[in-house]
Amino acid sequence: MRSLRWIAGAAVLCVGTVRRVLTAREVRVTLAASTALIMFAVGGYSAEGPTYACGTPSSGHCYGTASWSQRGEYFGAYSDVAQVPLSCPSGCGGFVDDEVWLIDNSSRGCTGNAFGTCWVEAGSIAIDGSNPVFFWADARPTTTSTFNLHLLGGTDPVGTVDHYMIVKDGRTSPQTFLVFIYNDLLSTLYNGVSALQSGPPMSARRIDIGQELAGTNNASAGAANFVRNIWAVQALGPEYVFWYNRQTTRGTVTSANPPAASWTIDPSTTPPPEGGQFTTRCC
Repeated sequence: MRSLRWIAGAAVLCVGTVRRVLTAREVRVTLAASTALIMFAVGGYSAEGPTYACGTPSSGHCYGTASWSQRGEYFGAYSDVAQVPLSCPSGCGGFVDDEVWLIDNSSRGCTGNAFGTCWVEAGSIAIDGSNPVFFWADARPTTTSTFNLHLLGGTDPVGTVDHYMIVKDGRTSPQTFLVFIYNDLLSTLYNGVSALQSGPPMSARRIDIGQELAGTNNASAGAANFVRNIWAVQALGPEYVFWYNRQTTRGTVTSANPPAASWTIDPSTTPPPEGGQFTTRCC
């Protein structure tokens, strides 16, 4: 067994193939907008710009993603992504983002909502005419207030490594999903809770990482590298530990061109990086 302490207030203890990630509780970091200590463990139009057919802000989007659904329940997802330039100038007709999704497309409450699926997502996004920001959103297993979008503060400087975590919280009933976005210096530190008043929560059977593009023209995004692609093997318990395994397969890759997406380091390769390196770009 060996330990690795992160600047972000987390520690990793490796035991066989399952790893234990301890949280910021150890360094007594208080989350903004939260009373509890956590553990770690979203210029003008130019007709000369690129054009594409990626629907409207609400439907018909294009994707550059890696998707895994070959296992049982995924209790959480996590990736590190170095911030890249994101732009969707006024008139682009939609948005461009880099993000992580935790998805349930089989539970009754999810197949019965307006989208036919549930998800929790977190990332950075540039929306028509606006500067890029961090965001998280969810589509819940309900027929009212199904989709909820949370736009946060401006993104970090280009090159900053940001950490995106979504994890099922087994300490509450009904169970919730916790969302964390932060950088190593904690100058960016956001958290959110995807919760239901009653009824069963979603049971995620799929993880996606990558880029989503909506609209018709002029969006752009630098080459974003998704590394440390890992997934939680159980819900968060009273010990406040994110138990995880790394992704070891390529999953199903979608590259709509745009966005372009591919594995630049195979996830089966011995770490580092854990879970390979998946790269997206646009347009």
